[in-house]
This record gives sequence, structure tokens and C-alpha cells, in this order.
Amino acid sequence: MAQTSKLKVLTIAEYNLIANKDPVGSYDRKTRENLDAIRAKLADRKPHLSDLERRLHDKFKDAQFQALEKKENQVRSEVTRYRLSSRTRRALAWSGSAIAVTVLGLWFVYALVLDAAMQKRVDYMIYERLGQLGMASPQEVKKIKGELDKLERDLLVTKKKNQELAQMIDQMIQNNKVPQNLQVIVKRIYDDPRTKYVKKNGTTELLFDGKRIARYSTNAESWYILGILETGMLKIFYNDEEILEIPAIFGRKDEETPVGEYEIENKLYKPTWYKKEDVNGKTIVRAIPFGDPDHEIGHWWLGMKRLGKPVPGSYGIHGVNVARTNEFFKKNYDHRGGSAGCPNIQEWNLDFLAHVLPKGTPVHIVHEEKWSKSA
Repeated sequence: MAQTSKLKVLTIAEYNLIANKDPVGSYDRKTRENLDAIRAKLADRKPHLSDLERRLHDKFKDAQFQALEKKENQVRSEVTRYRLSSRTRRALAWSGSAIAVTVLGLWFVYALVLDAAMQKRVDYMIYERLGQLGMASPQEVKKIKGELDKLERDLLVTKKKNQELAQMIDQMIQNNKVPQNLQVIVKRIYDDPRTKYVKKNGTTELLFDGKRIARYSTNAESWYILGILETGMLKIFYNDEEILEIPAIFGRKDEETPVGEYEIENKLYKPTWYKKEDVNGKTIVRAIPFGDPDHEIGHWWLGMKRLGKPVPGSYGIHGVNVARTNEFFKKNYDHRGGSAGCPNIQEWNLDFLAHVLPKGTPVHIVHEEKWSKSA
């Protein structure tokens, strides 16, 4: 978070994509296109780069990204080349047309039907038989088998790394670790009957149309909320990574949101709102049930328990009047002038947090953001 706060040209997503890449590394086509686009962006806006972005520009300005497919094909080519010794190739050259047709048919079976483990056994049997016929020495058979085994292990490692990379990218999307992606997803699936939140084995799974989009732990220690009064933002962290940045409305003058540390104490669905009102010079508290036209706090109330020195009043994260869809934007002309002290957020963000945040989640309200949450 400290690094990405210093960006002037790149977005957080662009920085995260290129920061740890190798200028001569091998990547799939889509990744190479994205990396080249980021390089071009750094070059085009070079005079405006921050120090961090300038270092990225210097590192990648002459980058030669390699095709991942090419690297795997090279390994396959090496495997094929070592499968035949020089004596074996000469022996095949002496074979007649009938043998060639037979070999070709066997090769199709070998390449298209047999799995890798069976192919390995066939290779060894062929070389061993050639050794018995005097066409390959025992030492050569042993050497070829060793080289073949090593190359096939290398190929398996390469495939495994490619699979892990694909899984990592898929997991990043499914876990919504990019705040911009999650912001869009949460808004699109809100209030859709195909959206389900399922608690299972210490986790909450977010499902859409039967497919899992994300899975989060229900351990409060995995979560952290940072509320920033100066910018009007709630930042949500999961396992020390920011997953969501939410526009928020904080307390107006004389009803400012108290800075300090809290934790999520309770979560109430369709809560009753207790509104203070002046009646005949006296302050009364009116209970307004959910569904009443005057109800102003949305579908959820995420009650916050103050830690340390207590403050008067009751505070929680909640929404706005659900019957007036533009109410949030009307208030948000000044993010510090539309609330009686509680952080107000939009309904789709509130619904997501209500389902995934466990009780006990720490909340820290600050005037301005520091370099890191531990600062």
C-alpha cells in the first residue's frame, strides 16, 4: 500500500501487474499485451512519472517479453531431439517404405493415445531393444534414459508452473483482490436473486448463478477496516491486502465521526432506526422500523463497539434511504456533511460487507491516511 500510494500515472492494477515481472520473462499473449501497454504508458508520460514509476520505466523500457508458448515448445523440441540417438536415426533411414508406414502408424498411436507415463515406458523399451541389437551401447541407453527423464521432469515442472500461474490469475479474479474489479462485481450482483452467500467450514462463499466468485475466512483477524475522514473513504483489507475502497459519508459539523479504534459488534438486517427529534423543546428518540418512508439507514446496521476511551452515542456502518436511490449522491457533495456521525455507504457495498465481515472485525477511523495500517 505504501508503494502504490506514490503512483501518479499508473493505476494500482497496472502497478501490481508489472512490478514483479522479469523484463525477459515468458508470459501468455494477453499478459504480454497488457505489459507492453503499460510500458507505452510509462514512456508517453515520462515527464510526469513519480520516482517509483521512473524506476519501472528504466527497468522495462528495453524489455523483450517472451512467448510462454514458445518456451514450452522449445522444451518439447528438446525432448523429441533426445529421444533418438544418432545410431537410431541411421537405422530408421535404412528401413523400407513398409516399416516407415508402420512406424508412422505407431507414432500416431504413441502421440495421440498414450499418456506421458506410458510414452516414457515405450521410449525406454525402444532404446533398450536397440541396445540388445547392438545399435546403441548400454552406456548410451542409460545416458539417453537419464537425459529423457530429466527433460520430461523439466517439462512437467514448466507445465506445473504454467498451471499454477493460470490458477493464481483465476484465484486473483475469484478472490477479487483488485479493488476496481470487486467494486464493479459487487454493484452488478447486488439484489440479484442469483447471488448467494454461503457459510461453510469457517468461510463465507460468494456465489453467483451457482458459481463461486470468492471465498473469505470468517476469522476476524483476517479483516481490517480503515475509515479516512479527510478523503471520505472506507478501505477494506483482507489478509493485509486491500480488496475494496468504498466512498463513505462521515459526520457533519458538531456531529463528527469520532476517530479511534472500534470493532464490529453486531450485524442487524432491516434494522429499526432510532432517530433523535426535538418535540416541544424536548429531545425524544423515535423508533422508525425498516420500510417506513422516513427510515434512513438502509438494509443493514453494522454496529461498532468503541475500544479504549468511550465516546457518547452509538455508531455503526449503514446505508441511506433505500426508497431514494440518489440519496447517497445528494449527501456526498460533501462527504463530511451528510451524516450524524455514522459512516454511510451505498447499499451494494453494505450488503457485501454485512455478509462477509465477521463480528470482531477491527475498524480504525483516522483523520488522514498514513503509509500503512500499522503506522
